[in-house]
Amino acid sequence: MKNKLKSSAGFTLVEFVVVMGIIALVLAVVLSAKPKTAAARVAVAARAVAATLQLARAQAMANNRDVVVRIDAQQGQFGLQGTMHALPRGMSIAMTVAETERIGESGGMRYYPDGQSSGGEIVLMLDGRASRIVVNWLTGEPQLSR
Repeated sequence: MKNKLKSSAGFTLVEFVVVMGIIALVLAVVLSAKPKTAAARVAVAARAVAATLQLARAQAMANNRDVVVRIDAQQGQFGLQGTMHALPRGMSIAMTVAETERIGESGGMRYYPDGQSSGGEIVLMLDGRASRIVVNWLTGEPQLSR
């Protein structure tokens, strides 16, 4: 007499529950990582803008001439003349700059040979996260805050 083996066509309830649990765990990790990613992107962009502002101040003092950092809110760009850098997609910019440095929706901060600046404030926002860069007009130093 021959023994017939039963073939199983599908998953058991235990296997199904284990797989669903693993999928739920992975999904929870991915969803919780998204806000951290936005915060990191805002922080990196703010440090890049602050570094550009510090570079402009150093160039103004070294070359004994005015240097302007441009911020284009519509295009999402910032930088020195001829070297504009793009901000992450979807990032919005709010800024307060001197009226003499405003050109439409874009503006800038001017650094003078003595290290002073026109001063102002730049706020970068992405997915509910924000970082603020304040430039002291007297010292020209940019300071980051959240």
